[in-house]
Amino acid sequence: MASGKPGSSGSSFPSVLGDKGTIDLVGGSTEQDIHERPTRRLSGDAWVVDRDRRSLPPTAPPPALHEAGDADAPSPELIHAEIGDYARSLSAAELQLGLNPDDESAQQYASNSRTRLETRYTTRIGSLDYIFNLAVPPAKVKWLGLDPQAAFLLSLVDGQTTVAEVLDICQMGRLEALRVFTELLEAKAIIRVA
Repeated sequence: MASGKPGSSGSSFPSVLGDKGTIDLVGGSTEQDIHERPTRRLSGDAWVVDRDRRSLPPTAPPPALHEAGDADAPSPELIHAEIGDYARSLSAAELQLGLNPDDESAQQYASNSRTRLETRYTTRIGSLDYIFNLAVPPAKVKWLGLDPQAAFLLSLVDGQTTVAEVLDICQMGRLEALRVFTELLEAKAIIRVA
């Protein structure tokens, strides 16, 4: 069996007891740097996995808003990234307003986000004076997997009505209608005819 000395047992496992009966948490290897964290450890612990993910180096910064050659029109990728950022900002401001409807800074933040989103959606569409028509045969519209709002908005796109007129008659909020219209455009369900 085991002798009375700490660390001397018949087992091949290291003892957690040190020389003076204290608990040795590093398993006898006192040479190891206590600030060094193992990085290639498999773990079922979600906190450890998340900690390792959070400690990754930062990603590259987003591209500049205005490139040297094209100062008037930002790229579609940049517009799409900004739309996502403004949508998240608007959502955060609306959540804060749900907790405190009198929060003036959240009201201002939400208003600014809505304005910028509307500008970005309009930029993506091109102009509210454009006229769009279906880009897919009417029989294949059901295969697009549209939600009821998008399907209704798509039914108003007839090749004769401008985007501004569609926004007026669609009975949706302007920002929501612009978002849906942009999604239809990106899904290539509609095409500009005039």
